[in-house]
Amino acid sequence: MLYALDLGDRVVGVTTNCNYPPEAKKKEKIGGFFLNLEKIVSLKPDLVIMIEDAQKRDIARFKKFGLPVYTINPRNVADVMAELVKLGKLTGQESQAQALVEKMKSRLAAVQPKGFSLELILRKRPKALTIVGNNPLIVVGGGAFIDDIMKQAGVENIAGGSRAVYPQFSFETLLKEDPEYLIIPKGVVREAEISRDQRWQKLSAVKEKKILIIDADILSRPGPRVVDAVEEIAHFIYGKKDQ
Repeated sequence: MLYALDLGDRVVGVTTNCNYPPEAKKKEKIGGFFLNLEKIVSLKPDLVIMIEDAQKRDIARFKKFGLPVYTINPRNVADVMAELVKLGKLTGQESQAQALVEKMKSRLAAVQPKGFSLELILRKRPKALTIVGNNPLIVVGGGAFIDDIMKQAGVENIAGGSRAVYPQFSFETLLKEDPEYLIIPKGVVREAEISRDQRWQKLSAVKEKKILIIDADILSRPGPRVVDAVEEIAHFIYGKKDQ
């Protein structure tokens, strides 16, 4: 988010998971899953931006230590845009944030498939399933961040009614539900496994080659690139609109 707001030169530290844009990988590392408090303090940041759901333990610890913590917690695409605006105001980049959000909204509006009204899409959306774990199978349920990306792309998540955000599926359940499309982040299930495993071969999506292997980062990381994920899913299912 910060780089998208032209704040890259003001970033003093990142986690080992921060790999985009490439310039971010050159910044000082302050830890990965476990954050290094001493390292962060040594960098003397004016602002420490943290994700509430993922870093609750460290947020409490850092606040107790007196660090200037600012938390974000986007749960859907609309939240991402709202957080960008808030960060823009907080960092003096409000005009950049507003312009970025308007561009994101324009791209999302353009995703609507040609010849389809929004009402028709909502009534007859293709059924899809996003698999985020293998052995056991873990899928995207209702309320998950990725579930909203699927909705924005005009597809119905067949696990959207699950109470769990990331429910576990048996292969029998997968075969029974038999989604029209499968969306799989790179590295979750190897294509070679799908091609040689007879269970996978029974799925309609496999038979009809309706499997989208997508960059895991654009699909799961809250930032402007979520629109890339929406577009990629929509284009795969509906085809690209004429320019």
